[in-house]
Amino acid sequence: MRTKMSHQKKRNGNVNGNGKRLDSEAYNFIFETATEISEEVTEASKSFPREKFSLANQVCRHSRLVCINLEEAWRMKEHKTLFLGKLSEAAQAASKTQDCLEFASKYNYIGREIFKKIDAKYEDIFEDIFIMLCGDDLSMDNLENNDELGGLLVRKTVI
Repeated sequence: MRTKMSHQKKRNGNVNGNGKRLDSEAYNFIFETATEISEEVTEASKSFPREKFSLANQVCRHSRLVCINLEEAWRMKEHKTLFLGKLSEAAQAASKTQDCLEFASKYNYIGREIFKKIDAKYEDIFEDIFIMLCGDDLSMDNLENNDELGGLLVRKTVI
């Protein structure tokens, strides 16, 4: 079960090109969380009707891409532009996963509660990524005024 790490713990560690402190423990935590969610998504997609294989394939692929891009971002942490790009790709894959699951919920391929549970976990992933990059200030003003983070995708689902 996922337990939130303290914001202080997330900010301890090595310094990336942004001057923000990175911690391998925090990245491992985010990666493990994304992996757990991907497993939940794969399990949930098994309930999709057989003729909806394409949607099941997409949702599983996007959920795995979150993990892959987080792993690649960590490997590129010394190269600020590449690091931010991979984090942005991870956030985009998470958003696409949320979109696919929202369709699945709308058409009753998965229950609304399953969708809400997984969707909330992806919102936590977004928050974790932003905390590692921005500190505790997750405001849109902080993102809009930061050219390096402006491209990082934010999605808040309205249910």
